[in-house]
Amino acid sequence: MIEKHTEVEDMATARGPLPQADRENLTDAFQAVRDGLLSNDTESLRELYDEDFRSHSIRGEVEGREAVLEAFKPGGIRLEMFEIEDLAVEVHGEVGILTGLGSMSGRADNTEFRHRIRFVDVFLWRDGRWRYHFSQSTEVASDPSSFGEG
Repeated sequence: MIEKHTEVEDMATARGPLPQADRENLTDAFQAVRDGLLSNDTESLRELYDEDFRSHSIRGEVEGREAVLEAFKPGGIRLEMFEIEDLAVEVHGEVGILTGLGSMSGRADNTEFRHRIRFVDVFLWRDGRWRYHFSQSTEVASDPSSFGEG
């Protein structure tokens, strides 16, 4: 008679269910990216951003993961505010798409900035988690009331 070992089963059960490629986990990953940018936590950002990440910035530049990490390292770009409106979240298999309107302000090279952008962010489900893969942002006319100026 073969003795049944339940240790592996017990460990799997204790961990709980594996994460799913769903809207809730996608939204959590998106918020984690936002939090990492606000706190200049480049270690967390490195884990969240896909190795092949690329961004089409509001300046029309194409940036990879390392350029973003360099820009947001401590002493670099400092976001003071990053708010999201009209967030739409879609999951298509292992691809997550988020669109919305973002308002952000902060400092870069001792210069203040404020931007209001429409964005499309694409995440890919890899190795049991969402990875930030692509971003495209377009600056839109600022709503002065969103920055407390009117």
